[in-house]
Amino acid sequence: MSLCPDLPRLDCHAHIAPDVTAEQIRRLGECVVFAVSRTLDEGYAALRRHDERLIWGWGAHPAAPEALETFTAERAATLTRRLSLVGEIGLDRRGSKEWQAEVFAAALEVAQGRPVLISVHSTGRTAAVIDAVRAHPHPGLILHWFLGTPAEVASAVAVGCYFSINAAMPTDVLLHIPPDRMLPETDFPAGRRRGGGRMPGDTEPVEAKVGELLDMTPSQVRQLFWRNLRDISVASGALERYPDFVADILLTL
Repeated sequence: MSLCPDLPRLDCHAHIAPDVTAEQIRRLGECVVFAVSRTLDEGYAALRRHDERLIWGWGAHPAAPEALETFTAERAATLTRRLSLVGEIGLDRRGSKEWQAEVFAAALEVAQGRPVLISVHSTGRTAAVIDAVRAHPHPGLILHWFLGTPAEVASAVAVGCYFSINAAMPTDVLLHIPPDRMLPETDFPAGRRRGGGRMPGDTEPVEAKVGELLDMTPSQVRQLFWRNLRDISVASGALERYPDFVADILLTL
């Protein structure tokens, strides 16, 4: 039985193949998932999807050479005009920082003025990511699995960033993230190996963890997450592009 029957589970960062079947989606249960992509090609494949509970994005994952090789601003702009999510983009400690930074900056530029959320990767290069988003501010920025210092968290908050968090993240990191900037994620499939979530939408573990930190019930935490999604979705304008099922939830909070 769901711990929060009035709201579905919310997952703001998970990898789902664009050819996922209706039966596979059904097995996820009552949840809403923001499905990030690693490459522009995945994003183009996602254009064919019309799902009630999955919100699809395009990405250029910094640790995937094929994503950087096939990225063009023109192709990204086409996708950004049609999708409500940009991600996964960002910087990673693996690979050429210069090449990643070039693609990341171009992706952020493409998103300027567009009604989208932007899910940002920062593994091993948190300070450089903060510098990049400061140079390209956007009301829909979400730092995914951010492990920066307290000072970097504060800098990101000052720029307007939100943070998608999972149960595998260290408690001392979570304590420095303002509750009104928290969003849940699984980072499936990577999170599955590290305790972040067994499948897309498996965010009850992070609800329980945040509940312990904030002295809240899991139901209250889920409501907090959904209100935070409403706030960033309204501020960015992404709400207007969501499926009706998701938009209706946010508009009734």
